[in-house]
Amino acid sequence: MSDNPRGPLPATRDHRLRDGSGRSLVEDLGGVVDDLRQMLVEFGLRPYTVHVVRVRWSGGEVGRGTPATAVDLALLPTPRVRSLEALAWQSREGGHVERGDVRLEGISPRYTEDEIESYFGRADGEECFVEVRMDRRDGREPERRRFTIASPPVRRPDRFDWSVTIRKQDGNRERDGSRRAPRRRVW
Repeated sequence: MSDNPRGPLPATRDHRLRDGSGRSLVEDLGGVVDDLRQMLVEFGLRPYTVHVVRVRWSGGEVGRGTPATAVDLALLPTPRVRSLEALAWQSREGGHVERGDVRLEGISPRYTEDEIESYFGRADGEECFVEVRMDRRDGREPERRRFTIASPPVRRPDRFDWSVTIRKQDGNRERDGSRRAPRRRVW
């Protein structure tokens, strides 16, 4: 007979309790949640696409040699782009630039942590960034806004997703995906 008033076994020895490190109902329902999110895309309620882009430089380091797009991976189903309206124009000598942070939510829970890190990570001789593009509702190639990761991705099992904050960068690519030529000052 145990002197423990809460029961005969301590919780750590109760075989009915598990630590949750195996598959769970959240993982099993990931595909169903992705199907529901895809319906939002098809209804037109996700007007932006989100792409992870890797550009490889022929010279072995960023800025050296010729750039070539190595990866242009659309995150599917399209995540929710929150707070894009929070971007602000900052006045500069030659015009203005966009600044601010945006949150991506609803990144599929079926991605693993390793996949997320490899998509948003860095590699030697490559630059990696996130592009947020408006869909083609107006019949032409969309503007491409370039972002970098501002915080590590966070798995939110209670929302069946990953979430990540991205920060606006300079150097948007042209609408066709080509590298934008640097603007030259004329004195």
